Amino acid sequence: MTGSQSCSARRTALELSRRAVITLPLSALMFGASRWAVSQTVSGGAALPRLSYGGTELAPVIVDRAYVDISVAVDLAGDHPMASYMAVRPRGMPALQRTAEGTWVDWDQRTQSLINNRFARLGEHLVFAFAGANFSRLSFPVALSVAYRTPAGVKFGVLPMTSKA
Repeated sequence: MTGSQSCSARRTALELSRRAVITLPLSALMFGASRWAVSQTVSGGAALPRLSYGGTELAPVIVDRAYVDISVAVDLAGDHPMASYMAVRPRGMPALQRTAEGTWVDWDQRTQSLINNRFARLGEHLVFAFAGANFSRLSFPVALSVAYRTPAGVKFGVLPMTSKA
């Protein structure tokens, strides 16, 4: 191969669409963060929480309401989720649910109207994660619900969130 052919071949290999340039690093970052969250929980020796049909209380967190960054890993205990969901219930305000694109929309609190978020399954764990949500207009404390659907119904857990002073 001559020098100009080599240079031309390299240039072609580096020509990616703008979407690929943005999406690939972002997906790698989210996958890496999800793997880190699961490894931190597992390596800490504490068992991951399991969601239930009656609801599971998850450990409370304190967040910056202008930039909420959440990652919750749960043990699937052999379940095979058909869909995954996330919703918030701010004190004294209507409930909201997260869309797969990451926006928060009104929710009527019926399980039939939940929007599938397609959160990442890592082996026997499911990781619910989002970063950068602006909850500054919500009334705290907020109950964050994470859930997944099985053939028998919806298993969920509730994570109480309070804001930094």
